[in-house]
Amino acid sequence: MTAFATFMRRVDRLGAWLRQLAVILTSIGFIVVVAAFIWTVICRFVLRSPSSISGELAIVVYLWVVTLGASLAIELRENIAFDLLATLLPPRLAAALVGTGALIAAAVLLISLPYTIDYIAFLWREKTTVMRIPLIQLYICFAIMQAGLGVKLLLEALRQYAVLIAGPAMAEALE
Repeated sequence: MTAFATFMRRVDRLGAWLRQLAVILTSIGFIVVVAAFIWTVICRFVLRSPSSISGELAIVVYLWVVTLGASLAIELRENIAFDLLATLLPPRLAAALVGTGALIAAAVLLISLPYTIDYIAFLWREKTTVMRIPLIQLYICFAIMQAGLGVKLLLEALRQYAVLIAGPAMAEALE
């Protein structure tokens, strides 16, 4: 096994640990969203006194659950992919195409990340209406999502270029 394959296995183990942590956090988040929704229904129809906090809590937690789940809990191969052209090409050419696409997408996400963070930092004064949560704390999940997806795509590009350079044997070593 090459040093690159060993490195990628270690990165994959770290990714699996982060993915498992994200799955746990998003699962807890969904429980909170459902509990907040149930509390909203109970307050409105049983207690006859609507709860505005539970509605905003559900929205805030749902936002975090969706962005963390999309970026950290789901693997790239589980996402929808337009790989019709890549499946028609020989393995090395397909690896070049997929690797280049992943590299371009990673570059766009990672290069624009400072601008995303800058805009989120601009919101430091603003707060949510009911719970008064600073918007910087609310929207930082988008920067986490952007960074997570950018790094995932960069690693996928490295994987594909390794297959392009070393051939099918490297693909099997990275599986």
